[in-house]
Amino acid sequence: MSNESLQRCVLPNHPVDPSLVRVPRTLDPIAREADCAYFVAGATARDLILVNIHGLKPGRATRDIDFGMAVEDWDRFALLKERLVGNRRLHAGSARATTPALL
Repeated sequence: MSNESLQRCVLPNHPVDPSLVRVPRTLDPIAREADCAYFVAGATARDLILVNIHGLKPGRATRDIDFGMAVEDWDRFALLKERLVGNRRLHAGSARATTPALL
């Protein structure tokens, strides 16, 4: 088994919705600056693979984009949270006070 993911390409006739691209474009510079890895998960990740790479019909539609970030300690978490919530395009979600949400 390899740690390398197989590289896949988005099909030209199934482009990624620009609203989905906002999340990684917002997260990426913040995560890089904090030296934290991140990933997109949930239904959005599933749909990116099934629809945009394989051209299959989407499942049940959701409007949220789940993501996870790897942090080394609570100090790094606090710094990352401050930067995410301090971003104009993000706000702290009401369901979980520690979870930023994209506006």
